[in-house]
Order: sequence, then structure tokens, then C-alpha cells
Amino acid sequence: MPKGMILAAGRGTRLGHLTAAIPKPLLPVANVPVMTYGIQCLHHLGIDEICINVHYRAEQIQQAFSDLPYITWAHEKELTGTAGGMKKVERHLSDDIIVVIAGDAMLDIDLTPMLNAHRERGAFASIATYLVDDPSQYGVVVADDEGRIQQFQEKPKRGTEISNHANTGIYIFDPQVFELIPADVHYDFALDVFPEILRRGLPFYAFPTTGYWTDIGNPGEYMQANLDYLLGNIKAVGLGRRQGTSLVAETAHVDGVTLHNSVVGSHAHVAAGCVLHNSVVWPGARLEEPVTLEHSVITTFGAFHIADKTAHKIDINNSICK
Repeated sequence: MPKGMILAAGRGTRLGHLTAAIPKPLLPVANVPVMTYGIQCLHHLGIDEICINVHYRAEQIQQAFSDLPYITWAHEKELTGTAGGMKKVERHLSDDIIVVIAGDAMLDIDLTPMLNAHRERGAFASIATYLVDDPSQYGVVVADDEGRIQQFQEKPKRGTEISNHANTGIYIFDPQVFELIPADVHYDFALDVFPEILRRGLPFYAFPTTGYWTDIGNPGEYMQANLDYLLGNIKAVGLGRRQGTSLVAETAHVDGVTLHNSVVGSHAHVAAGCVLHNSVVWPGARLEEPVTLEHSVITTFGAFHIADKTAHKIDINNSICK
């Protein structure tokens, strides 16, 4: 039976204010911590043993998933890279195929065809790729007609890209991959392991995926993931009831509130008279006075206007409805 590895140790610095008090794997998408969708993806493959490495606000992450007995946690005191983090739990993963995903990715993908292809090809390693419009935001993969990987390019400048097939951070490895990862050093899949696999000529394949995937790397991508759920682009189940074009948790208070394409979390309180457009209210957050907000995230520690890659704090007093 394959084993699962979720990489959840990063600080999420590109998300700015949004990860000041909450780690990236717990960012709510459709009122569900984003890492939940990755766990569900692994379960769909029949995986019932998952290792997760944590570092930034590790205790928060472990507490949020404390009711899941099939998770083995690896608490990193110092970050050791994507491959280095997996090396720490080698003894739990070294007896079967390993499926690796990122704890901050929003994904709604059936990886069964990829796992089957990995086995049929006798692959040492496989990477799920996703067709993107702007390769400059990602590492991209070049493969031959049979899918065998030939080359990588990391975040190419626009116009210089050699591929528009993004590396999703979803990998499948033969357990012998641990022989390529030294212990107790900072080691990265993309920068260290993949070049070595290519140098040795090991069977290394790309697998184009369909479904929904996005790397929640900045505030704009985080907002878009929530909006994509509301638009029906994500089929995985969130939490709450539909209220027009919005999603509202059962325990949220939204009496007298006008909602357009917005998500309101559990135990959130939004004052009567508020108007929310394309916005996300986190669980437990409160808006105590009537305001009109658009493209905003309301957290338990402030409200932020989302503009592409940035999150700017909002002065609520200047947003009161006229």
C-alpha cells in the first residue's frame, strides 16, 4: 500500500499578514483548512498512513488534526528543505511507494491514473504537471513524447519559458529515493534530488493532471481558490450552506447581511447592514459595524484588502456604508 507525505513546514512568507497568526496549511478554503483537501486526496488513493513535517506554528497544525490517528508528525526545529523533511521520517516510508504533496496546495485531483502510470512504467519518480498560462510563477517541466522528463526550468522570465507545464509539487517516488537524500542537511527535491535522478538516468516521468490545482503562494491565489469553489470549479466538499452565490457556515451569524460570492466561517459574526463582495470571513472573525467590503479577507486579527499578490490592512472606520 502506498504511503503519503505532506510537506507543511514552510512559513508562508509570501502570504504576508495572512500567515502572521495562522500557518499556511490551516488557511480556510470554503471553511476547511486547505491541508484537509490534500489529506482527502491521499485517502482517495487508499492511503491510510501519512507523515507530515511541521515547523512554523507546528502546534497549531497538530492540534487542528489531532483527531486523525493515521498521521505521523515530524516536528522540525530547523528547516531542512523539502527532501530533507521527508528524510526525517524515512523509517515510516521506506517500504513502499511514496506519494508526496504540499500542505499549502488547493487540489481536487484524482491521482489514481498517475499512480497507475507510475507503476506500469516502472518509474523511479513521477511528477504531476499542470498546464498554466503564466509559467513565470512556477518551476516548469520538459518531457519527451513518452512523458520521460528531460529538463527543468525554475520560474522563467516571461518569454523565456521552455514549457508551460508547471511542477505541482505532487510527486511519486520509489522508496529507494532515500538513497539520494543525505541525512541532517538541507536538501531540496527540485534543486538537489531531481538533477541527480536525471544525471543517473533513472526512469523519471511527468504526468499531466486534470482537475483543480493551485499553489496558494500569495494572497491573490488564496482569494481565488475560495472564489473558484463558489464558482463550482472545485468539486471537493467545503463546510456550510449555500446562500445565493455564497457559502455560509451553519454557526455563522449573518442576519441582515448582503453577500455576493463570499465565504463566511463558523462562529463568525457579521453585523447587520454589512455588504460583502468576493470576500472571505474566517471562522470566529467579527465585523461589529456595517461596512461594505470587496475582495477582502476578514480574520480574527484584522481585515485585509486583497490586491493580486498583496494583502493591505483595512481601516474599518473608513469603510462604513453611507
